[in-house]
Amino acid sequence: MTRRRGNGQTNERAGRAGIYWLESVGRVMRVLDCFTEGNPSLRLTDLSERSGITKTQVLRIASTLQSGGYLHRDFETKRYRLGTRLFHLGMAVHNSMDLRRIAHPYLQRLVEATQETARLIVPHPSGPVCIDLVESPKGIRVFAQLGAKMPWNAGTSPKLILAYLPEDERERILTRHPFKRYTERTIVDADELRREVLSIGGQDFYFCDGDLDEDAFGVSAPIFDHVARIIGAINVSGPSSRLSKAEVNRFIQLVRTAGAEISRELGHRAGALTGTTNERSG
Repeated sequence: MTRRRGNGQTNERAGRAGIYWLESVGRVMRVLDCFTEGNPSLRLTDLSERSGITKTQVLRIASTLQSGGYLHRDFETKRYRLGTRLFHLGMAVHNSMDLRRIAHPYLQRLVEATQETARLIVPHPSGPVCIDLVESPKGIRVFAQLGAKMPWNAGTSPKLILAYLPEDERERILTRHPFKRYTERTIVDADELRREVLSIGGQDFYFCDGDLDEDAFGVSAPIFDHVARIIGAINVSGPSSRLSKAEVNRFIQLVRTAGAEISRELGHRAGALTGTTNERSG
């Protein structure tokens, strides 16, 4: 199906891709695309000519991007350049790509050792995101989807990541989000969730059973970068009905080791994680 832009012109590229297209966002992207390595700073006139957008519209876009830190304007030369917010976003992309490359072999080995699904989860303001996964070879397995966002209040990886986020980020999430109940074991009260994630801090794994899916367990381990910042979690999950106590302990050890090894490859030096068992069954 072919979609049309707001001005009535056919947007064939978006239509063929089967995606929605917002013309206003498209104009923002065209402005940002004006900046190149050879042209790091541009005047308003330059941006208008390169983007094909009127100066009035470019001024509105540039002012909005400037207020958000995506553009910086030199008040003496009146030239714009890309802002530090874009640098941080670019670093996040770079780190995620590097993290996937390093972590993928560990996901494969975890699936081989456990026969359950393994995932790589990274933090995102609106909810942790699965950026890589290897599915269980078994016919009955947990549902996993690449690119899927998870709730902060259910599942092992979200709560583990939440425990290691800086306090101000954690509090923004705890106070901003209305939490949905997925099973009887799901924590929906912000104060109770705060207590739970604070109890996780200092641990090198987290196990939970039945709070996101009634018949699913998960065990996750944190992944840290070279400055000891939490950048993700590695997880194994599967149906609770085929999990024994002996396998819980084995899975925990496998995931803990994988998380520690990935962190080491990213330059993290092991600190004072306690490794004390932290399990929750509801």
